[in-house]
Amino acid sequence: MIYFNSNTRLNFVDINLPNDQAQLQAYYKIRRSIFCEEQELFQESDFDDHDHAAIPIIAINHYLGSPDEVVGVVRIYEENKREWFGGRLGVVNGYRSFSNFICPHLFKGLEPTALYHKSIAAGLIYRAVSLANYLGCDKFSAHVQEQNVKLFERLHWKVIEGISLYGVQHYLMEADLEAYPATAIYTADPLKSEQALAQLPYVA
Repeated sequence: MIYFNSNTRLNFVDINLPNDQAQLQAYYKIRRSIFCEEQELFQESDFDDHDHAAIPIIAINHYLGSPDEVVGVVRIYEENKREWFGGRLGVVNGYRSFSNFICPHLFKGLEPTALYHKSIAAGLIYRAVSLANYLGCDKFSAHVQEQNVKLFERLHWKVIEGISLYGVQHYLMEADLEAYPATAIYTADPLKSEQALAQLPYVA
């Protein structure tokens, strides 16, 4: 979880797996809002075949200790054996400038580099790659939009090649796995959660 600078630690953002239908619906709603309505990369839905096997990860804002709303999303999936892909990274507009937070549970007691204090997006990226590393990963890649390349480079990613996707310039990038030590999600078992999520119906 991520505590923001405030007078109380009851206000924080927790990066976790959806644990009920409402959070899963919010995950898809944010994706649709960002990638269909805001960026217009898709029309009615950005759902694709990868979603049948992908693990969704969400950032949840907590207010006075209680879950308030889902404010960020990303997904990971195993493209080939031990080769993982990340995608659909997005943070709702009102939370994109959040910064100056500490991450007591995100880094398993390790002192995080200041780079991961910059944004919720950086925390989601760390969680995505470190979770894949925990589940068994030799390679982690993503297609990154041009405006986000510098962020990923600061977070120990390298550009492999440029590619046009959905009519927009993207770059295939690969993470330096040494910067993302294998880390489980402490408040959820990813394997059990994945099985539970598979039983939840997709809601467009």
